[in-house]
Amino acid sequence: MVQVPDYINRVAGVRIWRVAPNLWAQLRGLLWGPGMKEPWVTGEEYVATCSRSPDHVPPTEGCSCGIYAFYTPDLAIEGGYWTYPGDALYNRLVAGVVSVAGDVALHEWGMKAHRASIEAIFTTGAADEELPIPRSELAVAYGAEVIDVQDFEEFCAERGLILLGPEDL
Repeated sequence: MVQVPDYINRVAGVRIWRVAPNLWAQLRGLLWGPGMKEPWVTGEEYVATCSRSPDHVPPTEGCSCGIYAFYTPDLAIEGGYWTYPGDALYNRLVAGVVSVAGDVALHEWGMKAHRASIEAIFTTGAADEELPIPRSELAVAYGAEVIDVQDFEEFCAERGLILLGPEDL
């Protein structure tokens, strides 16, 4: 586990979300985890909790709690959560950049973190007209930008976000 102190730059990650499909879901948050289990509240840093054992701070070794993120867009695609045209979830998913802080556990494909903020939404994926909420509205709600996935590293550098990878294990 790597400790990312609050007083230095945050670590960049790539995350996939499901866009809330209806008004009821949107009242709790516009973006949800891929399994639609918990919303990311708009305009706030997301802080992980553990539903199994509330007496520890995520991520904890041996527990699945924490905020998951991939190191890079390519690893997110390889991980299978980012879908392609023809997939039933294609017009419900968006991906983007998160900045994580607090305790960060590194793994082969990505990391689990204690806290995360949405920094950008990628233009890659379903067209805005196909999404329940266009990317520009999502970005405004979360105080983020809309960027091309090819600009990931440049965006992170401009924001001072630290890039990690499997070699940092």
